[in-house]
Amino acid sequence: MIFYRAKRALTFTVAVIAALSLFFILYIDREYGDFTPPDVSRIVLDSDGRVLAGRLSLKDEWCIPVSLDKMGRWISAVAIEIEDKRFYSHRGVDFIALFRAVFDNLRSMRVVSGASTITSQLIRISNARPRTFRTKLIEFWGAARIESQKQKNEILELYLNFAPFGGNIRGVEAASRAYFKKSASDLSLGESTLLISLLRAPSRLRPDRYPERAKKERDYRLLYLFERGAISRENMEAAQKEPVSAQRYSFPRNANMAAKHILENAQFEMTIKSTINSHYQSVLETALKAGLVGLPERITSSGIVVNNDGDVLAYVGNARHGEDVNGSWVDCGSAPRSPGSTLKPFVYTRAFERGFLTPASLLADTPLSFRGSAPRNFDREHRGPVSARSALSLSLNTPAVRVLRMIGYPDALEMYGRLQFKYIDKSSSHYADSLILGGCEATVIELAAAYSTLARGGSFNALKWTSGDVPERTKIFSEEAAWITTNILQDERRLIPLYQQLFREKNQLISFKTGTSHGLRDAWCAGYSKRLTAVVWFGIPDGSGESHLVGLDIAAPVMLNVFKELWGEDGNAISKTPEGIFTRKVCALSGAPAGKYCRVIVNDYAIKDISPFSICGLHKFVDGKIIVQLPDELSAWEQFRNRVERIGDGVRITRPTKGAQVLSRRGEVVRIFFSAEGRPPYYWYMDGKFAGVDEKGDGVFFNVSAGRHRASVLSGERNDSAVFEVLRSDRLTLDEPENILN
Repeated sequence: MIFYRAKRALTFTVAVIAALSLFFILYIDREYGDFTPPDVSRIVLDSDGRVLAGRLSLKDEWCIPVSLDKMGRWISAVAIEIEDKRFYSHRGVDFIALFRAVFDNLRSMRVVSGASTITSQLIRISNARPRTFRTKLIEFWGAARIESQKQKNEILELYLNFAPFGGNIRGVEAASRAYFKKSASDLSLGESTLLISLLRAPSRLRPDRYPERAKKERDYRLLYLFERGAISRENMEAAQKEPVSAQRYSFPRNANMAAKHILENAQFEMTIKSTINSHYQSVLETALKAGLVGLPERITSSGIVVNNDGDVLAYVGNARHGEDVNGSWVDCGSAPRSPGSTLKPFVYTRAFERGFLTPASLLADTPLSFRGSAPRNFDREHRGPVSARSALSLSLNTPAVRVLRMIGYPDALEMYGRLQFKYIDKSSSHYADSLILGGCEATVIELAAAYSTLARGGSFNALKWTSGDVPERTKIFSEEAAWITTNILQDERRLIPLYQQLFREKNQLISFKTGTSHGLRDAWCAGYSKRLTAVVWFGIPDGSGESHLVGLDIAAPVMLNVFKELWGEDGNAISKTPEGIFTRKVCALSGAPAGKYCRVIVNDYAIKDISPFSICGLHKFVDGKIIVQLPDELSAWEQFRNRVERIGDGVRITRPTKGAQVLSRRGEVVRIFFSAEGRPPYYWYMDGKFAGVDEKGDGVFFNVSAGRHRASVLSGERNDSAVFEVLRSDRLTLDEPENILN
């Protein structure tokens, strides 16, 4: 009897092998045995390799391939034990399992076992066909072919990356994020076993829909693993205690608008490692959202942080993205907006480079008409003679226009083009003087690239969104000219005392420039250190104006908070002085090298063989006395000739200027900067009452209520007074050009 059964089994086995061989030769269309990977999701990784954001595949599935070593400790081991325990010993077809399956199916007169291997299931994943005997043979044929072409671990990796896990989920990484909100590399034994259990019936065992059913199947598989000796009893019992949550998690959509830029720039890559640093991204998002607190909800913000190699470390296109407010979907960081005064530093840098100016050079802040209108400063006042340093630091408009005319409109346009401001694309006759007053358009991203050029010493390169890119560098400015502008933009007197103290304590050097567009439509602040560059913008997506939108008021604090949170070990100190920079004695009034009749002499930076070297011609000796002969644009300003006579032996209030009108945008009280020239300390009085003392002459801030006021300053036996007025916002229209502290 035993002999008869053995003979029958041997005959059956030979017949099966012969039938399979004949079928393979005659009937199988071999192309169906090829493996074609399913469509995968496009994934953006942060700079540390963590998933930042993803997009559905072309078939609307989540599929995130990862290498086998990124699947954690348990996934591959559990998969082999449960799905194909002889995976490493067969060549695509497990004949032991096949013969047992044939015998079991014949004995039961129905299909109770399929004898599939991991390799044959891989073929089934990529070639969906009706479940027939012929399809099974095709899968075996394809499995044998793949086994001859690929290593075992490659096959296992492909299978675990593309196997269905219920719904629109493919692969263990996508399944892990959908059901456990973590990477597969972090899965426990219980979680790994649950996922592998899903492979038998992904729809019927989905834990988000059938948690009890999924837990029962998982526990059964854990017992099976224990009985096979694959895990210890302690491991099994601990894994069986893990709860199964009836929840499906959303896929990461961090830095959504940054991811959009990255995906657009890497059109053919599926998994993209970006330059985005998740910590920096979090800092920027938090700072921008904090800056919106208390503002109308129609105002939003955008910002970017780059290192000065050009890597984009953080980007927020719209801080209100995801909120139920108008325009929250707009990527404001890539939208062209009026840059306000943020382009002024580049025009000044060009003037320094061409030898037209030094920081102490005399500029006229006097009325200047163009096209039937006259540019005014943010306080609607003119200051007469000012140095280039003061004109840029205080963002004065008429001196900036004079500097623009010095270098010429074509030169400015060519410079903007080399800095890749792509929206400044019209002729110089179209823009005229508005090229430096914000009458053109730029984006947050473009300004970051331009300001990082100054931080690098004048070399421009396009921003990098993905790792591995090496953009070409172009020299735009000389290192010396960029350094002078950087030095001027470090003027901390524009900061409130809290920030002054904070940055002094950390020995922090940050160059920054604010901007406010015409009609109070855009509020900007761009800043940079040796290591980082950041740009912050506030505005309304539809381009309308709002009285809160002033750069120094709302954009500068956010930009400074970002730097405060991201201080590096290098202290962010600006690079050392270039060899081409030297210090020379100049006339305090003209800024030119001092002549023998100049009364007050100061030190000033200059560029070797470039900066103007003509001796001061303002001071002349006529009829036995020294006189001052101002340029034509200043000669009519009697008060400034008086100022010249008083410099050095008196005191004069420089801010606020006499008759100034200051806008209060947040109620009845406004914080105003007060400064004087003479010999400190300065004792300040407001409307006859002592207000405070300025020991070093750096300037002080006082809170001033709405109304008309008299400020007085006392220095030794000298004093000066200035009457000014604080206006409420309802007394100033949104069509006023930028003024005060811009």
